[in-house]
Amino acid sequence: MKIISHKNLSSAVTVLKNNGVITYPTDTAYALGGIFNSQKVKNRILKIKGRKDDKFTLIASDAAQVSQYFRLPPRGKALAKKYWPGPLSLVVSPRFAVRVPANTLARTLARRVGCPLIATSANLTGGRTLYSGLAVMKEFQNRKNQPDLILDAGRLKKIKTSTIVQVKKGKVAVLRSGALDLRQEL
Repeated sequence: MKIISHKNLSSAVTVLKNNGVITYPTDTAYALGGIFNSQKVKNRILKIKGRKDDKFTLIASDAAQVSQYFRLPPRGKALAKKYWPGPLSLVVSPRFAVRVPANTLARTLARRVGCPLIATSANLTGGRTLYSGLAVMKEFQNRKNQPDLILDAGRLKKIKTSTIVQVKKGKVAVLRSGALDLRQEL
């Protein structure tokens, strides 16, 4: 496990393109991730976190990248237009919810890699949310399974995790309450 400055995006992009797993900052907390459509990456993330559930939130660079891989219903597109970039995750398949974060670094990673990235919390399953690269390093430092790289952008402002919603037949259901209050959308 190597910790590098957030200014060294090229190293992180290389690791990601080679099916590696990194931690990186988002607008809500540090994420553990890699390219979303690699089974090798998914398996490693599950081992690193000590988790069995393979449902993940993804980070995309923009709505156009989301539409390359997933279909959003009209109501989902309207929510995305209104709340992206930001902490709104839209369910796009039985295994994935996707969002475009306000954090430009996370969006840049997804853009440079060319596909959405897994963005599960960078902690052991059941652990507290981590808001600094140093806290992430401490979380994983003496473990057999570790991320390949920590992209450190310092301490993040503590905010709630993303709000996860599912749109079915034009109706919006909040699956996880978070940073966005969507009562007006229900």
